[in-house]
Amino acid sequence: MKIFKFLRHNFGMVVGFLIVLIFAVVAIAAPKIIPAQDPDDPYALPKESYGITPKPPSEEYPLGLMENQGDILYGLIWGTRWAFMMSLLVALGRTLIGVVIGIFSGYYGRFLDSILMRITDAFLAFPLMAAVLIMLTLFGGGLIGIQTGSAEHILIIALITFGWMGYARLVRGNVLSEKNQEYVQAAITLGASSRRIIFKHILPNTYQGLIVLITSDIGSIVVWMAVFSFLGFSGTQPTADWGKMVNNSRNWIVSAPATALKYWYTFIPPSLAIILFSFGWNLIGDGLRNLLDPRISKNQNT
Repeated sequence: MKIFKFLRHNFGMVVGFLIVLIFAVVAIAAPKIIPAQDPDDPYALPKESYGITPKPPSEEYPLGLMENQGDILYGLIWGTRWAFMMSLLVALGRTLIGVVIGIFSGYYGRFLDSILMRITDAFLAFPLMAAVLIMLTLFGGGLIGIQTGSAEHILIIALITFGWMGYARLVRGNVLSEKNQEYVQAAITLGASSRRIIFKHILPNTYQGLIVLITSDIGSIVVWMAVFSFLGFSGTQPTADWGKMVNNSRNWIVSAPATALKYWYTFIPPSLAIILFSFGWNLIGDGLRNLLDPRISKNQNT
C-alpha cells in the first residue's frame, strides 16, 4: 500500500527517473550499441559519403543520414553520453562555486557577505546569452571560423561562470538559518574552529533545496547547450551533439507543401532527445522538491 501511495503522490518523479535512467543506460552502453568509428574522437559523426541531400531511414541506417551524410542514430547514441558529460560537468562547477561563496557569505556575514552578495547580484544582472557571446569573442578569436574544441571549452566555462548564483544564494540562506541553531552556538562556545564548524556542523545541513536545484539545472543546461550549438556558437564541425544535429538539419526543416516533413528524420529525433532529457530531469527536480518539502509531504500524508 505504501508503494502505491508513494507512486500516486510522486508519479511525475518516477516517470522522470525512468526517462533519465533510459538515457543513462544508453550513454553507458554507447560503445556496445554502436562502436566508435574513430577511437581518438568517438563523438565525430561517421559519414557514408559526401552528398548534401539527407537520406531516409533504411535497414543499414535506421534513422537515416543527415546533410553531409552523418549517421543520425550514431549521433543520438553518442550524443546522449555527450549530454550527460557536459551537463554534469557544468552543474558540478556551478555547485562548487556556489557552495563555497554561499558558505563564506552566510557564515562570516557583515562586510564579506555584502561584497559577495553584490558580486552575485552583478552576475545575475548579466544576460547569459550576452556573456557567452562576449567570452567567445574575447577568448575564441571571434564567432566566425572558431575551432570546435576551443569553442566548446569556452562555452562550458561561460555556463559555469554565469550560472552559480542561484546555488550561492540558496546555500547562503541555509547557512544563515543553521548558524543560529543551538548546536552551532554550542560548538562556538566550546572553542571549535570555524573550519570544523563549517565542514562538520553547517555544511552537512545545508543540502535543503540543493539537490532539487542541481537536478532541475541539469535539464536547463542541456537546453542551453543545444541552443548555443544550434546557433553555431560551439563550432561548426559535425559531432554527436544534439544541438549541432538540429543546426545541421535547419535547411531541411521547411519544405514545399507537397513534401512537408519529408526530411522529418533530420530534426525530429535530436529535438525529441533534447526535450525528453530536459523533461526527465525537471520531473525529478519537481518530485524531489515535493518530497523534501515538509509542508507538501505533510499534506500528502494526510
